[in-house]
Amino acid sequence: MTEKPAPHIRILDGETINQIAAGEVVERPASIVKELVENSIDAGAVTITVEISSNKKEITRIRIIDDGSGIPANEVPLAFSPHATSKIQTAEDLNTCRTLGFRGEALASVAAIAYVTMVTRSRSEDAGTRLIISGGEILEQGATGAPAGTNLTVEEIFFTTPARRKFLKSLATELSRISSVIEVFSLLYPAITFRYILNGHEKSTSHGTRTLGEVMRALRPDEASRMIQISSEEHGVFLDGFISHPELIRQNTQRILIAVNGRMIVSSRISGAIRAGYGTLIPSHSFPVAVLMITLDPARVDANIHPTKREIRISNEADFLRFIASRVREALQGQDLSHSGVSDKREITLVTEEQRNPASAYRIHETPAQRVCEATLAGYRTTTRQLRQTRLLMEPGEPDPESRFPSLTYIGQVAATYLLASNNVGDLILIDQHAAHERVRYDQLKREQREGTLSQELLVPVVLQLSTSEAHLLGEIRSDLEDEGFHLEPFGKDTWCVRSVPVVLGRCEDPDAIKEIISGVLSGGQENRMQESVSRLVACRGAVKAGVILTPEQGEEIIGQLSRTSEPYTCPHGRPTIISFTRSKLEELFRRK
Repeated sequence: MTEKPAPHIRILDGETINQIAAGEVVERPASIVKELVENSIDAGAVTITVEISSNKKEITRIRIIDDGSGIPANEVPLAFSPHATSKIQTAEDLNTCRTLGFRGEALASVAAIAYVTMVTRSRSEDAGTRLIISGGEILEQGATGAPAGTNLTVEEIFFTTPARRKFLKSLATELSRISSVIEVFSLLYPAITFRYILNGHEKSTSHGTRTLGEVMRALRPDEASRMIQISSEEHGVFLDGFISHPELIRQNTQRILIAVNGRMIVSSRISGAIRAGYGTLIPSHSFPVAVLMITLDPARVDANIHPTKREIRISNEADFLRFIASRVREALQGQDLSHSGVSDKREITLVTEEQRNPASAYRIHETPAQRVCEATLAGYRTTTRQLRQTRLLMEPGEPDPESRFPSLTYIGQVAATYLLASNNVGDLILIDQHAAHERVRYDQLKREQREGTLSQELLVPVVLQLSTSEAHLLGEIRSDLEDEGFHLEPFGKDTWCVRSVPVVLGRCEDPDAIKEIISGVLSGGQENRMQESVSRLVACRGAVKAGVILTPEQGEEIIGQLSRTSEPYTCPHGRPTIISFTRSKLEELFRRK
């Protein structure tokens, strides 16, 4: 059997090259909108109109109209040539380039897969130019009357690559992506007026000369009221925008909008730095909402690593990410981070028993949960010991952070789980006793880690009988546990002996609790943040539990200890410790308004 000859190496023809380039830049209709709007912004446009036409199945036409600088008549055909750009001339220019585009691929890529009509006039010329190009081939060119700026229409999208049409999502999804692109540009460039017209009907308009905050209130009214402004500068890096209150979170990074030197980017590292700035204020697998504008020297940014320029590299990235995280953390400090008790988007309808059954009006129905309960002696002693332990370890001489925590008057306890209090303006405050004390213990553990973890030797060592896999894993994470204050030794086959525990657990902690903590760490597997996982487990297991009846003095002490923590509004897992019902909200619920 004869071997098949090796294929010859050859240079691809221009049409094939253009198709490949188009596939990298133009993924879907929203990509076309993004690239063309960026060109309009670079042209200095003050007003940009996006017109979309569709039938029942697909988008049939995209038109971008701007009042920018326009293109001189002799340069119009050249604008559709691959790698033709007015933004840079040499590779060195990339170090100073501040425009959104510079690769010279957008117009060529769009023209390669669609039927394109451009009408443009530069401000220095009396007449405009009309050019029609399809599949990369110029079909018509001539002079025409036109206002200054550019009017570019894209039709028969992907007619040269019909296979790509099959991979597009539904019409609703593609239109949603276009709406998202326009919203992003409206936020990034609040001084520009963006008009979005769909099938002849105006869908949205962002009026220019607005601030970012005003645009957010117009486009995202449900989020704008819960955003915190951030503005900072360090070593030539400028950071401006908004981050969300910890109450406003999402399960992914889709609501984190990042712009570097005006260009929208996607960066898991920068999103991670933003998330890191929240620490334990939000749950570990959730993300805040954010709109951040980052400005720095273009020489520090490499935007030439992806055809769509969505990804970038930044020199001295570690310092840059630390700057982002620290500034997010500083912006959150001093804010009222308590969670509201009633969502603004939710209406509450109260149906009373007498409305359901008028004969029952004013009758008191007693249930076991409503009967008067008193703390048992054993429970009282356990809670007293837990509070004494955290009281003894409280940082001495700490200033009272009045700006971070309100002055509260203790009222009582509900369901043996929640503490009731009020502030000086009459708001009703609910505090989760377990989450609150868990935050106290967690802060002490973190402080001990910085100062050198304190351990205490157990009078009676705790023996752990493990499975083979658990014993193997424990050997691998032993150093992490010892950093937390646990001292373990092998004690036979698949058996370990715990001789010391963190002092924050207290001397009276029972063996079952120690086994539970170690078991919790093992069941979590090897995490990147093993030390953090251990800290949270230790804090959780050693805190006052839900369902424990407290005396007024114990309730007041939990509130007092919570007020002296670094982040009193959430537990280490990101759950809220405090829920507030404002006085105005209470009056609304009772129909006093």
